[in-house]
Amino acid sequence: MDPFSAEGELLTVHNAFHQGQYQAVLDFDTSSLSQSNAIPARVLKLRAQIATGDAQGAISNSQKEKGPDYTAVKAFAQYSSGDNAAATKQIEQLLESSSENATVQILGGIILQANGRTEEALSLLSKHQGNLEA
Repeated sequence: MDPFSAEGELLTVHNAFHQGQYQAVLDFDTSSLSQSNAIPARVLKLRAQIATGDAQGAISNSQKEKGPDYTAVKAFAQYSSGDNAAATKQIEQLLESSSENATVQILGGIILQANGRTEEALSLLSKHQGNLEA
């Protein structure tokens, strides 16, 4: 089942995020989501936290999380809080091992573009596999 179809678990939280309803995303109960949608939902919640201006909180909330999705979110939070050099370095390292990851592609593309590296950002985003956000 497509997680973003009308029956999909992520549809509500995904739509709320892209409509700028960040508080609704943060309040969304993800405890009943399937295992396969737990990470994408958590990433959206962390990105919503960053969007509300709490990048440091997102870093703290994801400190114990492992995997490329969370590393990309931490880099994006660093970028959002003004630590562009650290964010860029972290994304560059992540791209060496996880450039096929959707979260890495999206957040890495944003960070690369913000650094004036448009061609690299577009190249990274072109690797997506059916991700409408990329």
